[in-house]
Amino acid sequence: MATAPPGASEEYSNLGYALLGAALSSAAGAPYEEVVRTYVLEPLGIREMTARPPADQRLLATTRLLNRPRTPWAMEGAILPAGGLWATPRAAARLLTGLLVDELLGPPAPTWQKTGAVTWHNGATDGASVFAAALPDGRWVLLHRLGGSPTGTDRLGSQALVASRLPGQ
Repeated sequence: MATAPPGASEEYSNLGYALLGAALSSAAGAPYEEVVRTYVLEPLGIREMTARPPADQRLLATTRLLNRPRTPWAMEGAILPAGGLWATPRAAARLLTGLLVDELLGPPAPTWQKTGAVTWHNGATDGASVFAAALPDGRWVLLHRLGGSPTGTDRLGSQALVASRLPGQ
């Protein structure tokens, strides 16, 4: 359901990311994972990011309501570009700083949100949420939570960024 006239504002869309991933794969003549690895991860020196991590290396919130076990989520096929990659904390931080702080691949893509001077993105899957943000002065935050609400993760990440200070400030 549209919340504004076309072109008046942006709105996140998993379908939009899936279509973008399909277009990139088609243009490159390669699977999406290979395109990301070749054009983003390798230039940033990131090796610990994949769509299919070994089961024993997946960190998950362990239970659901009424103590039912949680099964690992998977985003495969066409929906993979909407958030199907797993990363170590170090790899996620390297992605954030490489893209937003050091701008090693050029200016941040329009898929990053802007609020004032803060460039940010967030996301959530079943039982986990993440908030990533950076300021032009080089300060940044990456917060990943198992359990808790995505809104709470955004709030905690924003508070940590606001509370941060560079040496000499």
